[in-house]
Amino acid sequence: MDRSQRATAQKPEGHYAATTSPTKKRKTSSTASSARKKGKQKAEVQHEEDAVGLPLRTLLLALTPAPEPLDPAALALDLSNSYEGQISPPTLPLPERQPRWSQPATNPILRLEDTPKGWNDKEPDLHPDDLDARIARCRERIGDNIMSKVFEFKLRDLLKEQKNRVKMMALEQAGLSWPVVQRLQCLKGTLAWLQSENDKYDLVGNVTNIMAAYRSGQLRWNPGLVTYWSKGVQLCQPRPFGWDEFDIINAQHAGHTGFWVEGLEGPGPGRQMLEWVAMPWLGHPIFDNYMDIILRLPQSNMYPTASYMPTEDSIPLSFPFLDDTGACAMQINQTDVQDLMYYNIDRFGNLPPPPPLLGSMSVRIADGTTVSFICRRLDVNMWDEPSQSYLDTVFNPIQVMIHDDTTTATKIRLNGPWPRHRMYAASAPDNTRYTYFSDQHPRSMNVPTAYPDQMISLLPELSLDPAAKAAKAVKVVKSTKATKAAKAAKAAKAAKTAKTAKTAKAAKTAKTAKAAKATKAAKTAKTAAAPGPAAGGAP
Repeated sequence: MDRSQRATAQKPEGHYAATTSPTKKRKTSSTASSARKKGKQKAEVQHEEDAVGLPLRTLLLALTPAPEPLDPAALALDLSNSYEGQISPPTLPLPERQPRWSQPATNPILRLEDTPKGWNDKEPDLHPDDLDARIARCRERIGDNIMSKVFEFKLRDLLKEQKNRVKMMALEQAGLSWPVVQRLQCLKGTLAWLQSENDKYDLVGNVTNIMAAYRSGQLRWNPGLVTYWSKGVQLCQPRPFGWDEFDIINAQHAGHTGFWVEGLEGPGPGRQMLEWVAMPWLGHPIFDNYMDIILRLPQSNMYPTASYMPTEDSIPLSFPFLDDTGACAMQINQTDVQDLMYYNIDRFGNLPPPPPLLGSMSVRIADGTTVSFICRRLDVNMWDEPSQSYLDTVFNPIQVMIHDDTTTATKIRLNGPWPRHRMYAASAPDNTRYTYFSDQHPRSMNVPTAYPDQMISLLPELSLDPAAKAAKAVKVVKSTKATKAAKAAKAAKAAKTAKTAKTAKAAKTAKTAKAAKATKAAKTAKTAAAPGPAAGGAP
């Protein structure tokens, strides 16, 4: 079966024109689809096991025009054109504010189960970078007397973030935007690393000149647009990124070294925590997905003691987590534990004891270094807003790594393996990057059907043929399993050899020590048996 050509990304009108007369667009066709049109071949049937509702292969073979080859001469003429302000940033529009609920101060709501239907602690109508608006909203929410402590915790974190932002902005000249300041701080670290490596990739000139361009106002942060640089020289004005353009420009400037694409990632450093990153957040890297998980202190913490007299069960709290499928355990901050404890104070103002300690765990993070965390036991669950209920009938006990942020910076919470260990998970290749979790089998989940125009990937570009992708995925999985098995066998063999060598060495050492001891004992006995000199006689 012929595979359809991928559709070319739509460029803004006047992006660049060919220097010669345009050629006619060719139509692609499929022999299989033609046969079906003539009634010679039946369409494929979707089997019941196709649980997540993927579209039929025949739907994916919709006819799309083949992309026209890029004209290098036309591209060269267009590099001096700026697309700043002509293309909307690739962000979702902000929705309207959600309905507002409030409670009298004499009857506050403390539990999720008691909140009005449709209530949540999110502010989707506020931009993540608008700290002033988010702080003001938190103060409103505290006055609404619904889960007020949650917003007190959020307000504390926002005020801390605002203070840190003011400090960072003060490091640069006045008049620069927050994204530019973030980018400059990120580039400072990059520059220091490049210099420590003796600039073996010839990139210091690019970084220093990009920083100078930001500080002078010649270059601004434009989400969705990039600039190309080579050995310190800016090659174009801000424009959309395209792999075809990149290939041409990079090849023209011997881009195996000294080449830089500015603006391809976010302004701040990316997060590479052994993850492939459940819903994307506005303003965050495109493959970072977040989800809410409910945490609570174990019920064993709620037994009355001389210093703590609880009157009800442990009250849970919801926290946002980065969906990190590479994390071996959930990771939270010490302030999160303190918040849970504070939320469960007794009527006398006494705090419950800390969660049970499991010991310490050492983990290797993405940069190759090894760090250690203490581990405590907490209970987890997930909250379903539409049904106003928990996804699981019981809270699940898990070990949680605790990062001490009382003296250092707060770290992003990582969800670890629990959600996929306990829940079904599904996703659709529709570029929303949502992940769907449920206690029901995926065939019962409301996962949308994706169509070819939704499946054009952002970075990198992938084939649209699901059969090819499935075959490749199976091949990769099999290869990975085989590699892991080989590594495990090799490690086991090495361990066995080391153990044998160690045992032999220990036996040899023991034998030598035993022989030496026997020799020493014999010598001592012989010395003791020899007659000494007579009293008062000559030696």
